[in-house]
Amino acid sequence: MDFLKITRQYYSLFLGKPNILCDSKDAVAFVYSDDRNKTLQGYLDKFDIYALSQNNNIIVSYGNKALSKINALKESDIFDADSLICAIRKTYNRDVAHNVKFYYQRSYESKIAARALDISDYSAYLSFFKKNNPQCKNTDWLEKYFYSMISRRLCCGVFDNDILASCTDSPDMPYLSDKVQEIGINTLYEYRGKGYASAACALCIENILAIRKCPQWSCSYDNIASSRLAEKIGFVKFADALTVTL
Repeated sequence: MDFLKITRQYYSLFLGKPNILCDSKDAVAFVYSDDRNKTLQGYLDKFDIYALSQNNNIIVSYGNKALSKINALKESDIFDADSLICAIRKTYNRDVAHNVKFYYQRSYESKIAARALDISDYSAYLSFFKKNNPQCKNTDWLEKYFYSMISRRLCCGVFDNDILASCTDSPDMPYLSDKVQEIGINTLYEYRGKGYASAACALCIENILAIRKCPQWSCSYDNIASSRLAEKIGFVKFADALTVTL
């Protein structure tokens, strides 16, 4: 499986032009996309501006709300992710969310035992979820989501003395859902730093590959722990992703 090629295809669709990341050369390009006017599956807000920066290759996807000032943005001095962030802030007077996208490159083997959760583990998963998300009061939807994950063996965890300490999840994918699957991971605070997350993710990657899908990883720019985990389990940085909701 060509993980880099599939990842390029996936984020090309995110930008609104199929294979633009496969065909483009070092340049700054702007692409209008009607998808910028929609809230994509798996996300809470729509992205009026969605940009990817790979070295000297920068592609900015924009929708209707960004149209009135897009020419001013095009005239800005843009040469990397930082300069684009400054230009967007100056042009639109909005905060810019900065994330890092990764592509899968190699396997990782952990010495810590992880396993795919099954239907009998729901009570442990519910307790785990509530500890990690104390602000979430409504969990009526959680059981259905849990069953969806275990049916694909994508809910992988590490137990410590019968307590679910670290566990993966599988976010909805807005594009190529038959080809790609992003990995989410959470670990209870008191169990962090023990290698549990890397063990759970390694098994999840194995199960994603078993269903002929390409693993994906994404995290916020300032989440150093997540970036290090990604690199440990076989991912390599793909691009900086910048999003703006106007």
